[in-house]
Amino acid sequence: MAKFVNINRNVEDPYYRYKMPSILAKVEGKGNGIKTVIANMSEIAKALGRPPTYTTKFFGCELGAQTNFDLKNDRYIVNGEHDANKLQVILDSFIRKFVLCPECDNPETTLTVRRQAIHSKCKACGHAYVIDSKHKIATFILKNPPPVEATEETKEKQRDSPTEDLALNGGKIEESTKIVSAEAVEEDDDWAPEPEQDKLNGEISKLVIHSDLEKPIEERLDMLHQYFVKAKEAGSLGDGKQLLNEAERLDLKNKAPVLLAQVLFTSEILNEIKGYRTLFLRLCLDDMKAQLNLLGGIEQFIEKYPDFMSHAPVIVKALYDNDLCSEDAILQWGSKPSSKFVKKDVSREIIKKCEPLLKWLEEAEEESDSEEEIAVDFDDRARDIGTVIEKRAAPAVNGKLKEEDSGDDDLDIENI
Repeated sequence: MAKFVNINRNVEDPYYRYKMPSILAKVEGKGNGIKTVIANMSEIAKALGRPPTYTTKFFGCELGAQTNFDLKNDRYIVNGEHDANKLQVILDSFIRKFVLCPECDNPETTLTVRRQAIHSKCKACGHAYVIDSKHKIATFILKNPPPVEATEETKEKQRDSPTEDLALNGGKIEESTKIVSAEAVEEDDDWAPEPEQDKLNGEISKLVIHSDLEKPIEERLDMLHQYFVKAKEAGSLGDGKQLLNEAERLDLKNKAPVLLAQVLFTSEILNEIKGYRTLFLRLCLDDMKAQLNLLGGIEQFIEKYPDFMSHAPVIVKALYDNDLCSEDAILQWGSKPSSKFVKKDVSREIIKKCEPLLKWLEEAEEESDSEEEIAVDFDDRARDIGTVIEKRAAPAVNGKLKEEDSGDDDLDIENI
């Protein structure tokens, strides 16, 4: 029988309330067919609040071994001979990365997959964050998201609010959502004059919009993200007016820039900032919160593609040059690292890279007499760097740098 250990084994308190069974590992077979069966993986996974396939797959990733799941017989197997103590240490790593809240170290966290990212939220302190997707297991989790069970409150709400299931399809109501029964229509085709019918359709549309606004913000963010993705795939981004309308309809105008950045920015980010300028202006013009969210989108981009870390000041300067982020917004963003969009240490590193730009903006604001001279000096340097970036291939989004022009090796892009 397995003894129980603290889920966070760094906590030595014997009265620590969060416990899990210690690993029971059984070695079976011999030679090339030897394998380790984790006999109590289901119990461990239940204590952690994660599917047992996640922990088993994590062992395989860390050990470089094949894994097998026999869900029917509740058997979770890692190929090769592995000691229980060694597996317990690896499990500690999984718990740190995918279970414990980085703010309060509490294991009461839930995972969800949205917009091709793994999100986690702590039930204890309320901290919400995006989990680092660099580990190999992240791909497995994205392809096999954790099951989402509707709460009793949600089920009750759905039963009591049938109008929440209304959906418009090209301006027409789906057959399953018509308020008037088919029998009533058959009895009297002219049950309402056309003007009254139009008025009713308008009222139903308002109900649908109101229903969307009642949805949790996470669900509305997903809806808007999917709208942006489909618009890009269909080539219907246009001048951004429809995108703005949809963002306003879902009451997400301030948050829309970070979603749009996720959808649009690739290794050609400098060209894309210019090319999509009108789209972002629709959302960011004279809106400090929207501009700060766009800067958050840049943080997410750099966290996802760390080869762009050294280009951070050039990217932020491009937002400034294209009037997408004001001086005040950039200075406010650079005043303090935040864990709102990325890990705090990543945010801190990005801001540190941007210190020359932030210093220049501060000096330009404080010393208006010398503003023109400083601006010319900085712009010349930024232009030089921009030229270098055009000559040197930008880092590929798969994390591998393309071949660089050796003639520019003497220019340190970090010293902007």
